[in-house]
Amino acid sequence: MNFSIYIKLRIATTFGKVKIRPKYKHLEYMTDNNLINPINDKWYNVSGWPVLTHSDWYTITSDGKKAMWDKGNLLVTRIIAWLALLISFTALLVNYLK
Repeated sequence: MNFSIYIKLRIATTFGKVKIRPKYKHLEYMTDNNLINPINDKWYNVSGWPVLTHSDWYTITSDGKKAMWDKGNLLVTRIIAWLALLISFTALLVNYLK
């Protein structure tokens, strides 16, 4: 799971739903792994048969919440590691330039 998927899942957790365009490159991955479910929009009649359409809005599933929290802990660890590395390099440059 990458950062953009994590952000989409986080928004869905916070607000209850998230808008994802059909051209979003990770949409198929998210639906195949049951991380999100589409919100049903309306029923239309086509040749006398009712057809359900989906909107661009999705809700998070329990699998999506579990994946978000599992990867979220790893994401926080990575951010802390990168910040520590950045601070170390900054301190090294400051001491080198003195």
